[in-house]
Amino acid sequence: MLGLQTLAVSGLLMLAVNPVTCTVPQAPVINVTPRTAAIDYDFSQSSDALTKKRTNTISPYAAGADTTTGGLRSDRPTMAMRVQWGTQTYPDLNIMCFWYKQIDITIDLSPKISVAKEFDDRGKCREAILEHERKHVKPDREVINKYSLAIGKAVQNAVNTAGALGPYKVSDADAVQKKLQAHIQSAVSSQELLLYEEMSRRQNDVDSLE
Repeated sequence: MLGLQTLAVSGLLMLAVNPVTCTVPQAPVINVTPRTAAIDYDFSQSSDALTKKRTNTISPYAAGADTTTGGLRSDRPTMAMRVQWGTQTYPDLNIMCFWYKQIDITIDLSPKISVAKEFDDRGKCREAILEHERKHVKPDREVINKYSLAIGKAVQNAVNTAGALGPYKVSDADAVQKKLQAHIQSAVSSQELLLYEEMSRRQNDVDSLE
């Protein structure tokens, strides 16, 4: 994770002697919002097509077993981030201060369940497949809720570490803003891999011989 010292290097050194002390005028607002769409159902593909799209969950069957896929759940969370910063400029000195003002992060799930078209709605197999694939959706939502909190804490720590930044030369404003964005992205990324690993692990728990 980028620290305060990282934000202050690479040609963006703070002025050694200046009459200005940068401060944060108000506590930053941090919002992490998990959202999920309704399940999208697809009954148009063949079992063979779904087998070729099989997910990366570990198969409960022995190596070499001949298996076909009647249903498939697919989803991968997408994240969007918006970082707002505040500034205070001192035109006479040609310097400015920066601080985080508001950070908004959304995590979206768009679950999709595909059932092979060979299983029409007249049989019990289709309902059994649907019931199983819906079990895959629930842990995804639980993991997203869990990591929304973890991401929020990581971002809060990153903001606290940075505090008020500067003063910097006004001409360095664009470069400093890129550093501010990267600092928060680093905090999010520190939890993102853990999120995907737990999501994969929970999906494997759903699939069993039973």
